[in-house]
Amino acid sequence: MHSASSLTGQRILVVGATGGIGTALCRDLSALSARFAVVGTRAEAVSALVSETGAEAGWAVDATDESQMEQLFAEVERVFGGLDVLINLVGYSVPHAVADLDAAGYERLMDVNVKSTFLSCHFALALFPETGGRIVNVGSMAGLRPNGVAPLYCAAKAAVAMFTDALAIQVADRGIQVSSVTPGGVDTGFWGDRPVDRGALLAAEDVAVALVNVLTQPSHVLTRNVVLESAARRS
Repeated sequence: MHSASSLTGQRILVVGATGGIGTALCRDLSALSARFAVVGTRAEAVSALVSETGAEAGWAVDATDESQMEQLFAEVERVFGGLDVLINLVGYSVPHAVADLDAAGYERLMDVNVKSTFLSCHFALALFPETGGRIVNVGSMAGLRPNGVAPLYCAAKAAVAMFTDALAIQVADRGIQVSSVTPGGVDTGFWGDRPVDRGALLAAEDVAVALVNVLTQPSHVLTRNVVLESAARRS
């Protein structure tokens, strides 16, 4: 495996960067001398992350809005002149009963998880050099192992997993590697005030390490999917 120094100078965009995993990842990227920019939904959080980690740029964007995403990637091209790595961390879930959820709730769950991933990949592909690039979409064990708490979240993350695998095939001839990192429950603000056994969760830093490991593999090694969960989890 290449050393982490292979990230030096890499132009990386982290979408959904202001959550727990994104913050941990950006701290690691900063320590590894990567060139990176960050995207979040709240301007204050983006500004704070840029200040903390030394990101080259940061933007507050609705990742489900096509026009905003088009403008975002125009700005990324202006700042970086291209892109080597895209990381998609956007995710959203709330407990829901299908009998009670309306169409607006459905659209939000699917848009935040699936549409945002599609839009990021769609616009990023035009910025990758002829020598290739990497896309890493962060999924969830909910996309592999169904639960009755949030059925549409399970469906959305399953869609992201299949989209990632199919995109990897489609762009392989361009030398672009597309991978998934699929964690189980992670101890972040994602849970809100929901009761959860935090002792059975991964730390955000655990997922950040997995992401860095994917990014630092030699170019001839394609990581399809990294699945990780806490050893303390009870089935």
